[in-house]
Amino acid sequence: IPGVFGAGKSYLLSVVILFLVQLFESSEAAEGPRTAPWKLLIASSTNVAVDRVLLGLLDLGFEDFIRVGSIRKITKAILPHSLHAGSGNDNEQLKELLALMKEDLTPAEKIYVRKSIEQHKLGTNKTILQQVQVVGVTCAACPFPCLNALKFPVVMLDECSQMTEPASLLPIARFQCEKLVLVGDPKQLPPTIQGSESGHEKGLEQTLFDRLCLMGHDPVLLRTQYRCHPAISAVANELFYEGHLIDGVSEEERRPLLDWLPTLCFYSVTGVEQTERDNSFYNLAEVHFTVKLLQALLASGVDGSAIGVITLYKSQMSKIQNSLSSVSSEAFNVRAVQVSTVDAFQGAEKEVVVLSCVRTRQMGFIDSEKRMNVALTRAKRHLLVVGSLACLSRNRLWGRVIRHCKGRENGLQHVSQCEQQLNDILRCYLEKWKEEEQNKKKEK
Repeated sequence: IPGVFGAGKSYLLSVVILFLVQLFESSEAAEGPRTAPWKLLIASSTNVAVDRVLLGLLDLGFEDFIRVGSIRKITKAILPHSLHAGSGNDNEQLKELLALMKEDLTPAEKIYVRKSIEQHKLGTNKTILQQVQVVGVTCAACPFPCLNALKFPVVMLDECSQMTEPASLLPIARFQCEKLVLVGDPKQLPPTIQGSESGHEKGLEQTLFDRLCLMGHDPVLLRTQYRCHPAISAVANELFYEGHLIDGVSEEERRPLLDWLPTLCFYSVTGVEQTERDNSFYNLAEVHFTVKLLQALLASGVDGSAIGVITLYKSQMSKIQNSLSSVSSEAFNVRAVQVSTVDAFQGAEKEVVVLSCVRTRQMGFIDSEKRMNVALTRAKRHLLVVGSLACLSRNRLWGRVIRHCKGRENGLQHVSQCEQQLNDILRCYLEKWKEEEQNKKKEK
């Protein structure tokens, strides 16, 4: 199942799992139990992808599953349904869960961890692993000993177009797979092959997804996207999907969060790219503007959890994170803002996405079509690109992105033009905030 961004691929898997569980039950009722009972494995190369499908099951009211993995890598809401098989002995696992309780968690997260501690003490999840019909695991965790005696006639691989072929084959071969479902988007990021040309030459970048298509297996294409405002999806549709993409949401359903914030905008920053010792790039002018823009969004009432900041370079990500950490956490809820590299953000979405492009001389990472596709398709309502107009407009693909921005109202802004507006928003907000803080002190 190849699907475009925002097509609901993970949600589809959650629904298919529910359907198959019902099918397993009706099959056993009609034909009697099989020698190898029907069990289903949902696997992926990342913890985030596995947990996303399982969270979908919880949303649909289905809890009869076990997630096998390491405590620190499992989403908190999934912890009560998990078996922590990769974290040493039982006492060490319990210590790790108790240590987690002392961390800065939300009230909901504390409930999940507390419940997980109770389950761990009772050994409940260990017992029911043999009985449940649905198990979630990363490919890397497939060799865990607790899975040794299990067979999974049905295997589902999410984000399969991002998995190396050997990683895909691990759950298939280990658990005697009879039925296989693969889901992914071949037009987004391929597997990461660590640092050698020989890996590329020997075809390690080819995925099982690609191989099955080349062998003539007919894919079931999902081409309706339900994530982005049509003006945002139009960019990727023209650049990467040959106009085949269909919008499942309207402009009305993706109305702006703020009147002054464009749906699609290129903010032209005159900065200079610099490099760290590890050759990762950063751009301090873009860091400064990005943080100011984030503060203005928060000051205008946008929730921090609705905002994502993505960049193509780890150094730029670190600089933005460090700059945000110096912002007053009392006045601005900056901790809820997610700052990430584009590669780590694949599969995620936010209402507002700020993309910092960094480069001012050559293109590098930012010229990769698949990476660009991921970067430009994470935003639901507002895609705000921060970059060098002079550098990016010379590039074939980025030139077309900038043309799309120019075609929108206030879609191309020079930082010098909009900085005063941001300063005014921040000044008004901080004056009001200080006044409220003083009133609180007087009341005490």
